[in-house]
Amino acid sequence: MQGVNTLWGSFEIKNVRLAKTMIRQFSQLNMEQNIAVFDEWADKMELLPLYFLDFHGQQNMKAVIEAMTHAVYVHDIEHVIIDNLQFMVGSSDKTVSDRFAMYDAIIATFRTFATRNNCHVTLVIHPRKEKDSDELQTASIFGSAKASQEADNILILQDRRLTSVRGKKYIQVAKNRFDGDLGVVPLYFDKDSLCMSAPAKIRNKKPPKLKKDGEETDIIGAKSISLKDIFIENEQTAE
Repeated sequence: MQGVNTLWGSFEIKNVRLAKTMIRQFSQLNMEQNIAVFDEWADKMELLPLYFLDFHGQQNMKAVIEAMTHAVYVHDIEHVIIDNLQFMVGSSDKTVSDRFAMYDAIIATFRTFATRNNCHVTLVIHPRKEKDSDELQTASIFGSAKASQEADNILILQDRRLTSVRGKKYIQVAKNRFDGDLGVVPLYFDKDSLCMSAPAKIRNKKPPKLKKDGEETDIIGAKSISLKDIFIENEQTAE
């Protein structure tokens, strides 16, 4: 939607099921109840610069990197999403006996790929098990510390709904190397579109109005808003 050529590697969910969810999120409609407009939205989705790796389940790391490199060359990919790291570890070279060494080798390979190809890599990693009463932290990332050290940004999906009466699900920005802004963004699940988005009153907030010659005029982008402003606003709304 932002014009960034994106390659999605879904090793846990098959591409057909993933695409079905994506088109529902893209249209903001329950396609099972709006089948008449399916073709229209499918045609719109085909215009997006979105590509998929033809892999599912555990894969050899070398084959994945070769496919990613080919996609960058052919389709000018700028963003790669890998879901998830655990499938990479499952069938990596057995010569590396130490499991943490496997994680280090895989993280280093992805980092090298991103640097050489000037391509952003988003890597999904399941956290290790923590107490229900404890929030996830950077140290909760499964594997070794290399993942958090190499990452430019770390987003943690927190779910406090089972530990508190007013608990919510939210995204925590735990690391932001180049900008520095940290904070949380509350998530609200919409069942029809299967989206985790901001509250409706934030999403539908009108642009600021400035008075000019006695009249009110809509000014889009009249004020630049940083991530920090958004986090503060979302925290106030959540409260």
